[in-house]
Amino acid sequence: MHYFSFTFLFTILGITMAMGQQQLPVAVNFKKAYLQQTRNANGSPGKAYWQNKGSYTIKVTFDPNTNALSGNVDANYTNNSPDTLRQVIFKLYPNLYQAQAMRNVPVLPEDLTKGVEIKKMLVNNNLVDSKKLLIRGTNMYVKGVTILPGQSAHFDIDYGYQVNKTSFVRTGQVDTGAFMIAYFFPRIAVYDDIDGWNEYPYAGKEEFYNDYCDFKVSITLPGDYQVWATGELQNPAAVYKPEIIERIATAAQSDGFTDIITSADLAAHNITLNHPANTWIFEADNVTDFAFAASNHYVWKASSLVVDPKTKRRTRVDAVYNPQHKSFEPVVDYARKTVDLISTKVPGLPFPYPHETIFEGLDAMEYPMMVNNLPFEGTEAVAFTAHEIYHTLFPFLVGTNETKYSFMDEGWATFSEFTLQKEITPDVVDVYDLSPVNSSAGTDQDVPIMTLTPQLYGKARFSNKDLKPALGFHYVKEMLGDQLFYKAMNHYISQWQGKHPTPYDLFYCLNKGAGVDLNWFWQNWFFEKNVPDLAIEKVTHQQYKYTVVITRRGQGIIPVHLTIFYKDGATETISRDIACWEKGNRTITLDFTAKKAVSKLVLGDAYDADVDSSNNTWNNNAR
Repeated sequence: MHYFSFTFLFTILGITMAMGQQQLPVAVNFKKAYLQQTRNANGSPGKAYWQNKGSYTIKVTFDPNTNALSGNVDANYTNNSPDTLRQVIFKLYPNLYQAQAMRNVPVLPEDLTKGVEIKKMLVNNNLVDSKKLLIRGTNMYVKGVTILPGQSAHFDIDYGYQVNKTSFVRTGQVDTGAFMIAYFFPRIAVYDDIDGWNEYPYAGKEEFYNDYCDFKVSITLPGDYQVWATGELQNPAAVYKPEIIERIATAAQSDGFTDIITSADLAAHNITLNHPANTWIFEADNVTDFAFAASNHYVWKASSLVVDPKTKRRTRVDAVYNPQHKSFEPVVDYARKTVDLISTKVPGLPFPYPHETIFEGLDAMEYPMMVNNLPFEGTEAVAFTAHEIYHTLFPFLVGTNETKYSFMDEGWATFSEFTLQKEITPDVVDVYDLSPVNSSAGTDQDVPIMTLTPQLYGKARFSNKDLKPALGFHYVKEMLGDQLFYKAMNHYISQWQGKHPTPYDLFYCLNKGAGVDLNWFWQNWFFEKNVPDLAIEKVTHQQYKYTVVITRRGQGIIPVHLTIFYKDGATETISRDIACWEKGNRTITLDFTAKKAVSKLVLGDAYDADVDSSNNTWNNNAR
């Protein structure tokens, strides 16, 4: 047997022993990472872990009258991998709107363009022959570049493209005088230890995978526009009038709410300095992306709060919106409460960024320090505000690969809705709609959660990338209890903050952080196509002593919540968490003594998926 085979055998044996008796199925490209010790079997980064790094200086000019954006990207890219890179792949995300690009979302004919025009590219100060640029949709391959391990390369790119007026897909024109501009610059794709270059094209539905980079961005617009962006504004005195700067400073130190820009300010043109154009300079370090928003008629409400009691560090929370849309007025309060809950409870981690800005757009989408939200109303406004802000943790603080495994961020963000919404507005009762899971589980369109996101289509797509993983996390939290679950969650974040975890790193970190082997559940809920279906199989009773047999008719593991309805209208619930199915049993028996006459028994609560509820009720027909 070759030395490599021995090494492979003992490494895999070590992984199996480290994770208990049940081993999660590991794809070949992940096994390589364990062999090379870039990742450990306990979910932590290995001693040989690496990731590449980019530093971007970007200068853009945007004309809101023509929607033309032009700019220059000056980027330093460091190859920290052990591999020699013989090409560099750039992401040209605006090419989603390129006429011949591959898409899985609709784009109106009037929004189709020639895509990103690369006017000039220099690599290490040498002009690149356009023949060495191969553009295929949103990927641009730069051939003839060699970057040795530990070396850096310098790229200087002049470019431009047309921002879409309609067909808003996470970016574009919101209305006349308001824009959300994201994915607006050529950026180097991720090269990692699992797949090498990330060559997945951006087709519209799937989201993103980006390296942690440093950004210094200068944005030039007409003088009557205001700009909000990832990072911190470096030159407020060069763009804002003194009274606006004072209000920003007040909001940054106040627990109350400050009207930074009002309708009266807009009417009086009393916001920015009276220049034909202003250049706004923002800086952000170690973030996965940079986005900006601009408007000449939006108001701005803000508040702030202490997110780290040890250092007294504060985060400013903004709501920027069209003043005609009154439903946006409470959003700043929802946002502030969300940031507070993340910092103190769910999971109890100081909010990592200096600000979080909710900008009214035409979508529900997250960017580092920025959210683009429609003017939702009622419970939707609370849920979507909380959901999008929670993405601060995943995929921004923890740099998950949304393109392949969207459940690693969407699952967490959807999970947050279960807890945050009732904390933000405790007086509002909102029953979560589980029909996407209940109507798709077990159908021919259903697939395991671990299925790659680009392969998810049909009625099971939302179920398997958002709701079903969220339920899985919720069930584990119920089993472990809040304190231990959030301890495990914080362990995962601490291990992978600023890095790129895989699903295995997530599962093994939660195991390690909780001190509990949960592989039996990860296998059942995330790796297999199982149907959640519990039933009340049999009820026997003598007087008030009851024996209830619950059967797991489907393979899916879900908790047991049996509600006793008494004839006088009172209720009582008996619960068993998912551990009751850990041994592979298909039935459990509940014995209880009723407190008084029972009217009926009902199985399941608001978060228990179940494809067939017809067998979840037992009626006491005894007189």
